[in-house]
Amino acid sequence: MSDYYSILGLPSELPNTRSSQQELKTAYHRALLKHHPDRVAGGTPPPSKSTVTIDDITLAYKTLSDPDSQAEYDRILAQSTTDKPCLKVHHTGLEVVDLDSLAFDEPAHIWSRSCRCGDRKGFVVTESELEKHVADGELMVGCKGCSLWLRVLFGVDDSA
Repeated sequence: MSDYYSILGLPSELPNTRSSQQELKTAYHRALLKHHPDRVAGGTPPPSKSTVTIDDITLAYKTLSDPDSQAEYDRILAQSTTDKPCLKVHHTGLEVVDLDSLAFDEPAHIWSRSCRCGDRKGFVVTESELEKHVADGELMVGCKGCSLWLRVLFGVDDSA
């Protein structure tokens, strides 16, 4: 995925500097017009171009227009460009929960939780997903019906 600066069409040397709110707003509107589904022929972008969604553009704008969020994002961006693993990713509507707070469906071996968008099983966690992230002790799960996310924290009991 592109960084937020390139999503908004801002110069790549911009990180760690503050552009004016008007410059950000202009770049935001330009990006919305450029990538709006109604303005792209056939409603989908040509395969040669990257697919930037309206949600990506909005998240980029919200992050870069807030000084604290921009500083955190620039720190993460700088960390990822130095070939260090970037462990933090910003997700829209992120909520942190413990695995025990999700409903467990024993026959299916899944944990689930409803989302505020109305999807009764918007967030679903499987045992195989937990096994992949056992070293981290956390798992990011996106809602199937909207753009909200859960960070599910869990621990493994090795005594059993």
